[in-house]
Amino acid sequence: CDFEANSCGWFEAISGDHFDWIWSSRSNLSADFEQQAPPCDHTHNTAQGHFMFILKKSSSLAQVAKLQSPTISQTGTGCTLSFWFYNYGLSVGAAVLQLHMENSNDSTVLWRVLYNQGNQWSQATIQLGRLTHPFHLTLEKVSLGIYDGVSAIDDISFENCTLPLPAESCEGPDHFWCGHTKACIHKLRLCDLVDDCGDHTDEADCAPELQCNFENGICNWEQDTEDDFDWTRNQGPTSTLNTGPMKDNTLGTAKGHYLYIESSEPQVFQNTAALLSPILNATGTESCTFRFYYHMFGKHIYRLAIYQRIWSNTRGKLLWQIFGNQGNRWIRKHLDIPSRQPFQILVEASVGDGFTGDIAIDDLSFMDCTLYPGNLPVDLPTPPETSIPVTLPPHNCTDGEFVCRSNGHCVEEIQKCDFRYDCPDKSDESFCETGPKFSFVNITVEKEQAYQNLEVMKAMYALCYKRLAMLKLLL
Repeated sequence: CDFEANSCGWFEAISGDHFDWIWSSRSNLSADFEQQAPPCDHTHNTAQGHFMFILKKSSSLAQVAKLQSPTISQTGTGCTLSFWFYNYGLSVGAAVLQLHMENSNDSTVLWRVLYNQGNQWSQATIQLGRLTHPFHLTLEKVSLGIYDGVSAIDDISFENCTLPLPAESCEGPDHFWCGHTKACIHKLRLCDLVDDCGDHTDEADCAPELQCNFENGICNWEQDTEDDFDWTRNQGPTSTLNTGPMKDNTLGTAKGHYLYIESSEPQVFQNTAALLSPILNATGTESCTFRFYYHMFGKHIYRLAIYQRIWSNTRGKLLWQIFGNQGNRWIRKHLDIPSRQPFQILVEASVGDGFTGDIAIDDLSFMDCTLYPGNLPVDLPTPPETSIPVTLPPHNCTDGEFVCRSNGHCVEEIQKCDFRYDCPDKSDESFCETGPKFSFVNITVEKEQAYQNLEVMKAMYALCYKRLAMLKLLL
């Protein structure tokens, strides 16, 4: 809606307090009130362009301007709302966009602006997601008698909000034909805790033990006892502004539950919280698929990681991780998990270096998996090698003597490991400390060669001595 023809069904819900949303253009206002409107609209950037803005005619206290949308029957899974807003002035105050389900008094804050945003149009984008029941939106501002500024809205649009269109049939084995709406959706959307078909047939005949939306606790998942702190189950916004979700993914309202990590004190940088899945097996030859939604919004968002482990006392193999601010939205992710043995999934979130680092998860589900009835084994470290104790025969050897293993004979301790076999069983040369390797054969050969060389030298010396003696006789 660009408000050029009319207000598109948006209207002031609280009239009579002289603080109301008005459909107009700057050029149509009298001089007394034109300073309360933007100089131009957003659509055409002219004074003749139309928008909705707040007109204040009284200074009475507790005035509320509430702009209400038409009733919307439902939305598809990818639905987003975007609009351009003007919030300018020293005393312009805060504005809040809320979701109201029909026939209910519950409301959900979707967006808020707290202070002066400058003399300009600014854009806001809000994730609505799948809303299965009729609802309307309100944009509210409270005067408190000191309102002085410009508040306006223009170019409201709902995008990707329709349900999938019906089809005569679905092509290929990777698609599912919805039972009543006759739409085609991918099989990865089956039993993922989100009504993609619009008739809930994609969420029928599902195994509840393979799903968890945290509406009734954490199901068969468990908090890890080896981490630094635990995940927190929550409804509505987290306790810190500008971080964490304002609503869950399952219901899309503040009544729905999700898990998140609280990044404020006493947590410190890089503290981790881990959630453990039940133990699973892949069915048949196909990979098991893990589906989940995550929310990572805030200046100090750090890390979310998924691990797969096959040993109960290890962190396991890193399958996926993501760092940093991903925007104020729920994001879907699926991971294929090839495994021929029982395994467990770990969802681990790490604290950033500030208090606006809340990370949330919701709607965890598995596809092509079955629960494993046993426990994961423990990965034991390889034991160190140990020597086998030797049983000695009866002997009378003293402490300074070595006992031959076979017969109990005694040899001097100095004869142990001297490269000579003094025991009949050669045990005096066994279990010697490692060092340079010498061959006894080579040593023997070297000794024999040295002896031969010595004998040759002796013979040569004797021959020389005889020749000297003969020379003396001749002289």
